[in-house]
This record gives sequence, structure tokens and C-alpha cells, in this order.
Amino acid sequence: MRQIIIATFAALALAGCSQAERQNAGADVEAAADTIGDKTRQVVTSPQMKEVGAEIKEAAGDVAKVAKGAASGAKDAAGKVAAENEAEAAHDGETTTETTTTTTVTKKN
Repeated sequence: MRQIIIATFAALALAGCSQAERQNAGADVEAAADTIGDKTRQVVTSPQMKEVGAEIKEAAGDVAKVAKGAASGAKDAAGKVAAENEAEAAHDGETTTETTTTTTVTKKN
């Protein structure tokens, strides 16, 4: 929406200009767009951005390890609680209650 408004004002401003002024303005806009494109490419391909990407990848791996450990701990704790409940129920002569725990781990590369 913002781009449409800017383009509209630019068109209105250029409507009152001579042919030469419009051509100069068009050349200035093209030069500015080229400069922005060049600077964007420099930033994207810079060593600093590559380092940031590597750090993000490493952090994501660390998060995945922690999540996997937490899921494993939760599964073990649930199994322990279920075993204790079954043992207690068997000791008291009550009926046994079964508990099933499902853990899903999603890994992104």
C-alpha cells in the first residue's frame, strides 16, 4: 500500500515536469535502485551475515537437543509414575490402570 502511495505521488510530481526532467528523474531512480541492490547483495553475502547464519543453525541444534532431553525425561517420568501406580494397585488388590505416553520429536534440518 505504501509503495502505491509513493508511486502515485511520484507520478503526480513528474506530471508537471518537462520530458528532460522526467528522464533525469527516471535515471536517478534507476541509479538509486541499483545502489540499493548492490548494498543489499553486499550485506547478504558478507562474512558477518554468514556468521549470524551459522550461529542461528548452532542455536537451533542446541534447542533440539534440549527439547529431545526434556521429552525423554518426561517419557521416563511418566513411565515411572505408571509403574508406581500399577504396583500400588496390585498391592492394594485394586484394578490396574494403564497409562500410555506418546512423545513426538520433530527434527528440522
